Amino acid sequence: MTGQQGDFTEQSLRARYQLARQLLTLLAKGWSKASLRAVLGQHLAVRDTRVGTEAFKAMWRVEKKQSSPQQLLQILLNHLDFPQDLSGQLSENQALVRRFWPHLAPHDGFWRELARLVNRTFPQEALCQPGLLARQIHQLRYLISSQQAAYVREHYGQEGQTDAKALARYLRKTFAYRPFAYSTRSSARLHNKVKFRKGEKIYPSAYPSVNIKVLVGFHTEFILDSQGNFLNELETKEVTEIGIVNGASFNYGKGQRHWHLDVNPVAIHDPVFRQMALKGFRAPNRQGKKAPTYEKSYFNPSGLYAKNNQSAHQQNKEAVKAFRRLVRQF
Repeated sequence: MTGQQGDFTEQSLRARYQLARQLLTLLAKGWSKASLRAVLGQHLAVRDTRVGTEAFKAMWRVEKKQSSPQQLLQILLNHLDFPQDLSGQLSENQALVRRFWPHLAPHDGFWRELARLVNRTFPQEALCQPGLLARQIHQLRYLISSQQAAYVREHYGQEGQTDAKALARYLRKTFAYRPFAYSTRSSARLHNKVKFRKGEKIYPSAYPSVNIKVLVGFHTEFILDSQGNFLNELETKEVTEIGIVNGASFNYGKGQRHWHLDVNPVAIHDPVFRQMALKGFRAPNRQGKKAPTYEKSYFNPSGLYAKNNQSAHQQNKEAVKAFRRLVRQF
């Protein structure tokens, strides 16, 4: 009797009430009763179901067995309370990133799984079509990159050091015996947009920068500017024009699917705040010497994007070499 009476103490009743509220909230977001039973059966903390926690992954494993890829993506968006259109405001960015477990690493297998789900849900160019789910899934790429940059800063950053050093330390420590798990060879052409006004070259955030790209397992993308800062459309430290214009975004697809899932949807599904920021900014083209627009080419050493007789491509190669040297220091 004593044990039974103890179950009805005020503290116990409050705990039960709180648990019931948490379970009802998860049900309202689309999680099944079976997934909740899995969490309770494994004695995992329902109070912490941030994306990437053991509780979240336990629910996710159950849902994968009984839900379609589209349903899984919708559950994820609901779980994140993902807005219909990102605002780009610092407070919203920070709140969204906090819905991920801070220990969810950029090389975690969850990200590859998510990319596969998107590939299955949006065949061919379906992600380029109008629709709320497509719009949110496209914009989710910016949030993921922000979360991954935050992870590197938190776990590998040091006071007074640049994001570039934090990333170099992460790559060296994590992939010491797997150097091919990351790459600096992918083109950063689309992340070096500038605008031209009356013959003057105008850089976003008003400072010249050669931005480089680092990929982890292809899907995870980091962009670094010349000052060693991460560039992200959704920033948790300080929102910048250069981050919005030239920032990183998680990649869902490879090869032709990269264009279907990552590049082409920008035109229709980018958030309004980024559409406004991008006005006038253009990436260099890929044209060769005989093309009429060669002056705007990434490869022209005397073109509009060139500097000191170096093409934008050559400048980028030099910046990449410098970053590789930095990685070898750790």
